[in-house]
Amino acid sequence: MLLGFWQLHRLEWKTSLLNSIEDGQTKDYIDFPFDITVEDFSYKKTTLSGKIDHSKELHFFNINSYGQSGYNIIVPMLTNDKTVYIDLGWTSFADINSKEFEFRSLKSELDFRGILIYSKKRRAFSPQPDIGKNNWYLMNTEEMDQFTKQNSEKYIFRVLQQEYYSDLLNEFTAINISNNHLQYAITWFALAFSIACMYIIYIYKNILKR
Repeated sequence: MLLGFWQLHRLEWKTSLLNSIEDGQTKDYIDFPFDITVEDFSYKKTTLSGKIDHSKELHFFNINSYGQSGYNIIVPMLTNDKTVYIDLGWTSFADINSKEFEFRSLKSELDFRGILIYSKKRRAFSPQPDIGKNNWYLMNTEEMDQFTKQNSEKYIFRVLQQEYYSDLLNEFTAINISNNHLQYAITWFALAFSIACMYIIYIYKNILKR
């Protein structure tokens, strides 16, 4: 039963998340929230201009909406004398180090449109990064700064355009995020009900009828 109620709690959280994403993507673009350390601007659309440092690429494990495993490529960008991490998009394990990616040769200042993702908090069961292999799992800007020697903004910028990065998969909409917690809750409640019925039948047959 507790697992069923936990899934209902997750359903409420996920529904609120999806509503925030849809709301943020239907409204106008906002200015990038420099020096802001609260999550009020998560999933809002914004624009950025700056130069990217590809020498400090970070590869974050991710599964795309097609169920394929690979990496999201995140790099620091200098903009207005500030450092912002940019999520350029997804690529497969096989192609992560491809020398044919044209975006790695871009050196000039670039203009981007995308959405804001707030730095993630480390939880008790969050996997640790394998820095030696450049395998990352949690988009925590403090941990990323320790590796890149940067002092970055709390908000990560996820690119949603293909102008410079046609080699990568850019995807982020509410449609891409599953919300199956109601089905999970029903499953757990049904399982609890079945176990309760079996227990009642067992008591009736083996105790009450003696």
